[in-house]
Amino acid sequence: MRNSSKKNQKLFKAIRISSIVLLAVLMIAIVYFGSLPKKYDVYQGQTSEYDINASRSVTDSYETERRALIAKSEIAPVYVISEDVSAANSSLVEEFFHYCSELRKGNVDELGMVVRNKQEMADLLNSAIRLSYNFELPAESAYTLANISFIDYEYIETEAMEITNVINMASLDSQGLQVEINEYCSHVKNTKTHEDSEYVSSGELLKVILNRLLKPNAAYDAKATEMARTAAYKNAISEPVMIQKGTRIVSVGETITPHVYSQLQDLDLLPTDSFNFLLLIGIIIYIFIIFAAGAFYLTRYEQAYSNDSKTWLSFMIAFIVPLISSRYLSSISPLFSTIMFTTVIFAAFLGMQGGITLSVLSLLVVLPMSGFNTELIFVSIITIYVGSVIAGQRNHKYNAATLIILTSVASAVSSLGYNLVEQSSRTDTFNSLLWAVIGTVCSVVAAVGSQPIFELISNTASPMRLLDLAQQSHPLQKRLFLEAPGTFQHSMMVANLADSAAEAIGANALLSKVGSYYHDIGKLERPEYFTENQSNGINPHDKLPVEKSIEIITAHPSDGLKLAKKYRLPMAIQNIILEHHGTTCPGYFYLKAQKEAEEKGEPMPPKENFSYKGSVPTTRESAIIMIADSCEAAVRSRGVHDVEEGEVLFRKIIKSKIDEDQLVHSGLSFDDLEKIVGAFIQVYAGFFHERVKYPE
Repeated sequence: MRNSSKKNQKLFKAIRISSIVLLAVLMIAIVYFGSLPKKYDVYQGQTSEYDINASRSVTDSYETERRALIAKSEIAPVYVISEDVSAANSSLVEEFFHYCSELRKGNVDELGMVVRNKQEMADLLNSAIRLSYNFELPAESAYTLANISFIDYEYIETEAMEITNVINMASLDSQGLQVEINEYCSHVKNTKTHEDSEYVSSGELLKVILNRLLKPNAAYDAKATEMARTAAYKNAISEPVMIQKGTRIVSVGETITPHVYSQLQDLDLLPTDSFNFLLLIGIIIYIFIIFAAGAFYLTRYEQAYSNDSKTWLSFMIAFIVPLISSRYLSSISPLFSTIMFTTVIFAAFLGMQGGITLSVLSLLVVLPMSGFNTELIFVSIITIYVGSVIAGQRNHKYNAATLIILTSVASAVSSLGYNLVEQSSRTDTFNSLLWAVIGTVCSVVAAVGSQPIFELISNTASPMRLLDLAQQSHPLQKRLFLEAPGTFQHSMMVANLADSAAEAIGANALLSKVGSYYHDIGKLERPEYFTENQSNGINPHDKLPVEKSIEIITAHPSDGLKLAKKYRLPMAIQNIILEHHGTTCPGYFYLKAQKEAEEKGEPMPPKENFSYKGSVPTTRESAIIMIADSCEAAVRSRGVHDVEEGEVLFRKIIKSKIDEDQLVHSGLSFDDLEKIVGAFIQVYAGFFHERVKYPE
């Protein structure tokens, strides 16, 4: 038996892993192909037959490149100081003045007498300069340079060298050199001995000489120029021109220019044979994250449901249906979404928390196919919340008409609010509102209509399924009423107690009530062996050995589980059937066995041989039914008729369950147990027709 159970567990685990992998692959494929933008078969120079908008925000490579090239071309060439030219300039000025100085000295004989007159000396100097340096000075400049005093000459020479040295410190082209020479020479003053009107000023003389002697020392630096232009290009590229999502690229009737064609390429709107591996990798990572979040939630909060193969299959269907439909419907409008299908199904089976959590994950899966439309996110979250609150009611069946109307109103109002904030046009607002309502209505109607199919596939305790099981027309209820009337009445009373207690602590009252109806169906196998079904004082156990009696009594949970599986009762009710006695020991038969052993002088029998073979309650609902079942049986067997006596009995029974570690996995707190006692007292107060005495 154990080996068979292990094999089943391994088989289910293998099936679940395979189904998860299959679901993941299917989702990745759907999202990948659904995320690819619509392709337009156009070419440059063609007149567009479409209104094409940007499906996402991307870099405009054409305009970015154009601006980068302009920025590069605007960078001026880079010039640096040529040390060779600067040195040559200094040497040339020094040599020139030395040459002229020697000519001037040659005009004075040994006696200190001037050999030539001033004009002859000027002509000689200019002629020598022309021959040696290939340029001439203006007549007045040559006259001045040839005839000024030696003191003034030395002053001019000194100033010429200083100006040359200063100019050599900057990188100058021809124009810049002339400007600098003129600027510096304009500040040169005449000496007192140089104030003769027949001579040009010192500044003018220097200006003439230096403009003829000095060469531009700016050398073109190709490497520095290229580096500057490359930096300008990269700076422009690093600040790209963006095509914003929703931007009109081209309208019907406009020409496909090279710029437009490049934009279409950037947006991947042109047909190509290439496969977008980067997008695929991104979607794989994206889906993996969503799967991890969903697995974390299911294993932490919905473990009982996720461990059932049929329920797992129904979950997969509820998750994949809106994904497939969105793949095609999103092309009509991003708001034509079927997310509410998932919301209603999951909320009905798992409650409000499960509906909201798994619907949001489903929405995240759909978003890439809508281009991460922010309006879809806002409208869907509001509608998911409203739908989950209504469809996720645990304790009674929701009204389908109310669900359809309220979710439609929620989607309409949220869409209207979003478009008012966005200041959309009236046409866009109306279209968004219309498609949001259509998508919501279609999804909810489809979910409500397909719920019976999901209930048939799965084995979960949805409110609708529980309400169907609560009907007395169910075959097992009919059998209990006819074949085990005492057990039937007992179950009805346990149901009242469990329902009241669950309401008091905020547990699932509907599940507790319906679970109570079926918790003892195992007694249908041998109803006459249970006290409540015996009549005329006949007790079959009087003729049976105590071992056989205990075997029959402790078998009814497992017998009930077989019947529950046969009639496909929800897994939650199957757990209640198996757990409602936990691993306790029927005290009457154990005491009887002890007494017989004592009379025969045999050792006391081990208590484990007389215990139920189930498991301790794993949910609050199972624990409530365990306590209610024990309390109801004790009240009936002991003939309790007043509330005070009943309260003492209830507390004693609960204490025994705690001492026997039956409530360790139930999730019940001591405060919950106090509320349960209070709820039982309320029920029995009405049963005993007594008013509860409240403390002053």
